Amino acid sequence: MKQPWAHRNFRLMSGTLAALLFCFAGQSQAGDRQPVVRTSDSSTVTHKFKIGPITIGCSDQGGGYLNYADIGDGRNIVSAKYGRGWQGSVRDQLHSGRYNPTQAGFTDTAGSPVRLIASEHGITIPAFNLPLYGDPVFDFTEHEDLVPDAGSYPDNGNADTDGLDESEWTQDDELRSEFDFEGRYEDATQQAGGTIPVLRFYSRYTYVRPPKAIRQFGKKAAQADGRPVINEAVRVEDISRVLSGSQPATDDDLSQIIFTAYGMRLLTASGYTTPIWFDHGRWKSLSVDAINGRGKEKEFELGHSSEGRKAQTATLDSPFLILAKGSDPDASPAIGFYTPPDSEINARQILGLDKNSGETVYSEDRRNRGVILFSRVIPSQVDIRSRFFLTGMLAPGHGKPDVLEALQNETFILFGTPNQIRQSVETLEKKLQ
Repeated sequence: MKQPWAHRNFRLMSGTLAALLFCFAGQSQAGDRQPVVRTSDSSTVTHKFKIGPITIGCSDQGGGYLNYADIGDGRNIVSAKYGRGWQGSVRDQLHSGRYNPTQAGFTDTAGSPVRLIASEHGITIPAFNLPLYGDPVFDFTEHEDLVPDAGSYPDNGNADTDGLDESEWTQDDELRSEFDFEGRYEDATQQAGGTIPVLRFYSRYTYVRPPKAIRQFGKKAAQADGRPVINEAVRVEDISRVLSGSQPATDDDLSQIIFTAYGMRLLTASGYTTPIWFDHGRWKSLSVDAINGRGKEKEFELGHSSEGRKAQTATLDSPFLILAKGSDPDASPAIGFYTPPDSEINARQILGLDKNSGETVYSEDRRNRGVILFSRVIPSQVDIRSRFFLTGMLAPGHGKPDVLEALQNETFILFGTPNQIRQSVETLEKKLQ
């Protein structure tokens, strides 16, 4: 089976070159054993490429996360700290959302050092070992020999509440997750009709290592309020619908995954603060003040009735959202966010990969639900995010023998007026079906 980055004639690496860039099973930079995080400046941009008048930038000190977008006026519109930027995240409800392998780093000041490969049409992130993001409500790091703890825990720098004996560990051991991450930013303008600049981002998280760091989030672990980290109420009895037999979630698996596939976080000072969407043939908008604060998100379903999922919130004619400088669909400068729910990659987000060759053994749709939303939790930024809820993901050895499970996604960012964005999304939809 072809690798997903070779589909549909996008400008993606394939064949022998792809095998070299997307090294598998913890090889390449994922196995270099440089410190998994180090203190650095999240505003530093180390790699750039252009899509027409748009300049896109990334940081090799932050896992290649996108921390720079210049629409043509020389100003960076990205909210760019390591805990923000344009990136996704993986959490699961079994571990109360506390186990969080994240692309950019451990805290806003401690990023993931990686190697990036830049070309005229994009930037490739070869596989690297993801760190765990710091947690303000669960102190899982006993050691602080690399960087200070996230939060202000009264532990004198040498205690935690995960219940494990980590006297022989280092902070690197505690922060080095079981997951590898790889990705690719690329110019998808021509695939979207060629009228406005379009950025495509492909990402993959692979559970490649035997469980170790995840066990800090096991049955002995307690959160700051005393509640256990493990939430038995959400333990899935059968993670996979296609593998034979039953695969009940263990503490080393992910169960009831909350997968923020991608997040576009803009500085409100950029002026792109009018949420707009296209609904049943009409443009609609609201004030950014209507989405201020946690719990005030404006949310839409990402899914299709043929998938047998009952819509719990509003649906859209076409699953894209826009942040604009005004509400005129023909004149307002705007940035669109499109996560196609029915593309081959997003409809079958779970891959089973041969641990030796990297070949795809199976792919599966484990989604229970998908949403796309506007939010403004932090006053200085406004977001669009896509999020999928999946049954789970199996640790190495818990599914098919010699098969590793991965989680993948593709998302498109479009730059133009709202009507230009809508027309380009329609072109992409036809190609991705």
